Amino acid sequence: MVRYVANIQILQLIITCTGDSTACIAYCSTNANNSLRMGIVGLQNNPIEASQPFRVPLTVTKCNSSALRSTHQPAPRAHKMDSLRLLSPELAEKARTELNEVPSRIPEDIAVLKAWLAKQPHLNPRCDDQFLVGFLRGCKYSLEKTKEKLDTYYTVKSAIPEFFDNRDPADAKIQEHAALGVNLPLPYTMGADGPRIVLVRMGSYDPSKNSIVDIMKVCYMITDLLLVNDDISMIAGHMVLVDLRGLGLSALAQFSPTLIKKMTSVIEGFPIRTKGIHFVNPSSGFDALYRMFHGFLSQKIQERIAVHDTFEALHKVIPKKYLPEEYGGSGGKLANIIEDCKNELVAYRDFFIEDARYRNDERKRPGRPKNASTLFGVDGSFRSLDFPQLIMPDIRPLSPALAQKAKDELNEVPERLDDDIAALRAWLAKCPHIKSRTDDQFLVGFLRGCKHSLERTKEKLDLYYSVRTALPELMRNRDPFDEKTAIIMRLGSAVPLPETETPDGPRILLTGVNDPDKFTIQEVFKFNSMMGEILMREDDNLGVAGQVGILDLANTTMAHFLQFNPTFVKKITMMSQEASPMRMKGFHYINTPTGFETVYNMFKGFLNEKNRSRLHVHGSNMESLYKYIPKRLLPEEYGGDAGPIQALVDDWAKKIESYRDYYKEEEQYGTDEKKRPGKPKNADTLFGIDGSFRKLEVD
Repeated sequence: MVRYVANIQILQLIITCTGDSTACIAYCSTNANNSLRMGIVGLQNNPIEASQPFRVPLTVTKCNSSALRSTHQPAPRAHKMDSLRLLSPELAEKARTELNEVPSRIPEDIAVLKAWLAKQPHLNPRCDDQFLVGFLRGCKYSLEKTKEKLDTYYTVKSAIPEFFDNRDPADAKIQEHAALGVNLPLPYTMGADGPRIVLVRMGSYDPSKNSIVDIMKVCYMITDLLLVNDDISMIAGHMVLVDLRGLGLSALAQFSPTLIKKMTSVIEGFPIRTKGIHFVNPSSGFDALYRMFHGFLSQKIQERIAVHDTFEALHKVIPKKYLPEEYGGSGGKLANIIEDCKNELVAYRDFFIEDARYRNDERKRPGRPKNASTLFGVDGSFRSLDFPQLIMPDIRPLSPALAQKAKDELNEVPERLDDDIAALRAWLAKCPHIKSRTDDQFLVGFLRGCKHSLERTKEKLDLYYSVRTALPELMRNRDPFDEKTAIIMRLGSAVPLPETETPDGPRILLTGVNDPDKFTIQEVFKFNSMMGEILMREDDNLGVAGQVGILDLANTTMAHFLQFNPTFVKKITMMSQEASPMRMKGFHYINTPTGFETVYNMFKGFLNEKNRSRLHVHGSNMESLYKYIPKRLLPEEYGGDAGPIQALVDDWAKKIESYRDYYKEEEQYGTDEKKRPGKPKNADTLFGIDGSFRKLEVD
């Protein structure tokens, strides 16, 4: 539900929801007039029956490294735990079967987390057991995912003070926004182990009087309480009901791409699972809202979205008895639910004051700091957009020189981008076999690579994912912390040069060779694909002006050439030519050895005429290379002014390591050829072989 908060604001919910979180405010009936108080609904066998009011005492514990060192014994089971709330039998069983919870193992897992937290110089977290077990449950007891989630949670809180600072529930402004009831966890759950229902009322605030930032602040306060207090939300997740009644263009105009990015980042920080998103009372602004958030939603969340035109249709999914009277149900009046939520926030005033202490110190983070600039690419401020700007896609602005080149050479019309991206998303949604990224920046890269021809872009996207699926040797299990990958990365198998010849010039990539006795050609190209994807996403010079390659064949031996056979050459040329949106503007071979002509001619045979005309062989004549690539752009080792190669390699190694989660996420994208209409595209049909790499026999 915590995610719900994200979503809470606008469908953020929908998008924010996007994540998986599971914290929803828990309420218990306290008396006959439906007055509700937040409590442990999980202890109720029948959530529809009234229970005695119960407020959970909140104990806040700050991690103390020295204390941890003195109490954390080699055997983590020796960890003396704070008391955890008891779960109902139904919730305990769900935690066991769905979240991999083993009660006897919890003390050990918490001890490991506390020991890890104590070693993070930049983190200043809460460390009470109930708080940490919430993150373990939200991450299904994967310790590594839990560590990442905890880091993200505090990183986001520190980077977005607009949402997470000055959260005094007694403040008149916060009380005013809480009274609007934009984000409301409902008091009844769908069964003893069912998800918490969270009602998000998109049209309940006046955007001319209320800032979306202030609204979101209150929403995230509610989410934080669900995180620490509601076992139903943390174990069973939440079902989000989004009421679009009253949603207008003025409200939508407050949602800039930067704001959406921040809201989705918050979602990623909360350990909450979303079990479904149901829209009711769709308004004229719904299509615009959905388009704004759709690209940020995971496939799983997209499949859990439903739109209901009537309450009758909604009641088939969420029975009446769980809903407020205003939604045709018998679950209490909205006014009472809103009032109880306001009172509960005030009751936890000390918690919010204490929470302000727990933030990151990015100056102490090992490696690159994570702040508003590095996370969101902006200074962190929120700027309202005029509505015409609102519908513009979330794409990095180009420099004037690149914007002109995109217009002149790629047929780019900025005013048409939104429609073209929407057309691609609509087409992808109708392709049963393709599971694709759909964010604006990703799709515009393909549009530019195809000079904004929609039909060519569709073909390119299909082939891009078809080839990746057919080449698991290169495109799966790409972990920058894998032992061999880490070595190849530090050896400088490939590195982009930092400067381009002109502001609108192509990116230059310098590639070398590795020891064939230690690394296979597949391992090297797997690493190269990892670097290439970062460039495709981040480098506008490459996306607009293309790329120029330099292959240094110094120290190449026959063992290198023996790894290249026609099958392998066909695979990598298809991957880099037909299936890639990146345009090759030139390729230069230097320090070519004896025997080079054989492999060179093999490569040329698979290239189209345009790319063959862009190949240049310089041998060991560097002056010949300088005629095409100015010396000043090259590293010191090549007579240039770009600094030592190893410095460039080390910088890129850090960047690739920072993309580890991205590469994991990439595993879910590709094609399911069983679902493709017509003839499937697999290794056999694409490459004419079974997909395995075989070395040539040489006499």
